[in-house]
Amino acid sequence: MISDRVNSKFGSVVKTPSRKSTIHLVQSPRFATRLARLLLIGLAAAVFAMAFLPWQQTSRGTGQIVAFAPQERQQTVKSPTKGIVAKIADGLVDGSVVKKGEFLLEVQPFAANMATQLNAQLQELKTKVDTANVKAEAYEQNIGGFTEARDFAVSAAKELILGAEAKLKSKQKQVVAYRAKELQARLNYERQEGLFQQGLKPAKEIEKLKKEWDVAIADLDSIAEDIAALKNDVQAKQDLLEEKRRVAQTKIDYARALRQDALGGAATSRKEIGDVKMKLEEMSRLTITAPRDGTVFRLNVNERGDAVKQGDPLLVIVPEATQKAVELFVNGNDIGFVKLDQEVRLQFEGWPAVQVAGWPSLAVGTFTGKVATIDATDNGKGEFRILVTPDEDEDPWPIESKRFLRQGVRTNGWVVLGTVSLGYEVWRQMNGFPVMTETAESKKKSAKPPKIPK
Repeated sequence: MISDRVNSKFGSVVKTPSRKSTIHLVQSPRFATRLARLLLIGLAAAVFAMAFLPWQQTSRGTGQIVAFAPQERQQTVKSPTKGIVAKIADGLVDGSVVKKGEFLLEVQPFAANMATQLNAQLQELKTKVDTANVKAEAYEQNIGGFTEARDFAVSAAKELILGAEAKLKSKQKQVVAYRAKELQARLNYERQEGLFQQGLKPAKEIEKLKKEWDVAIADLDSIAEDIAALKNDVQAKQDLLEEKRRVAQTKIDYARALRQDALGGAATSRKEIGDVKMKLEEMSRLTITAPRDGTVFRLNVNERGDAVKQGDPLLVIVPEATQKAVELFVNGNDIGFVKLDQEVRLQFEGWPAVQVAGWPSLAVGTFTGKVATIDATDNGKGEFRILVTPDEDEDPWPIESKRFLRQGVRTNGWVVLGTVSLGYEVWRQMNGFPVMTETAESKKKSAKPPKIPK
């Protein structure tokens, strides 16, 4: 559209182009605009469609290759005693391959004649044990002799007591007769005394009866004294029996104490013998041999140059593993969904691989494994260790090539979990939610059908 502008100088009308027409002149062609709109709509549709694509959830872990059997893992050979490294096997260096029982090195004690001293000490201790046993046997014989002597003395004392008791009983039986005699004499005297008072008996006969009565009384008192003396004799003999028994028992107890002391000395000497033999056995183990077939990883000592203490590391051996596994550490947020025999995709360091997250079937250079063990607790950092072994039904690991799968090679692993949509996975990652253990399809299959009301 053209606008008119009047020129005041010439009085003529000049026509100039407007702004609107200029903008129209620089606009893009309609084809390009429509194409851009279509591409934008297509991109939005593609992003929307990708939200519904299936996504394989995984729990990522990192770790290394180890031997499945603990005894086939890295081992440290330690010194059995303190001493000096006397000899190292010829050609033994880091990386040397050794066989089980092969000589590695020798450690000698600081005292050059220690073995001789220990053997001499061992002989002395054996002599002490023999002497103590002889003493114990002699004291045992003394115990037997003292016991026999005690029994004989006790038996003899008992016989004496029985004899004294027999005399006592005999005397006690005579008391009745003497009492009857005294009673008869007293009655005769009293009866005759009455007749004498009447003048029927002479005085001489009464005196005679009085003397007989006095004799009967004297005899009765005498036998009472004899009985008392016999009782004292029985008591004395009983006391003598107890004294002999105590003296004999004291000798027996003393002999027993000496015997126990001798046996205790023998036991102490035997214990010392055991300690000396243990030291001798330790010295016999001063020759260090390879505990297993493997490779020397670190040689920590020098020949004739290093003094070591008991328990100091001498060298480290990496045994040959019959079965290898992967040690992975999984985050505690996902460990609850990891189960035994669960599939794991592995990527070994040094082995060319392409891992496509979410679609493990498209990965190249990865290998399949199964979860063999799961630790009951974490490693102190909130991570849980799992051991993954090869899956015999799937692609085998390159174990035959020792160049790649050495113990300690770092490994990345992905524990295969549930399958969800890509949109849900993005939403879960943004919110920090844990993974799903079941897919939507499996939930539908496991859901019970609704009951139809009757």
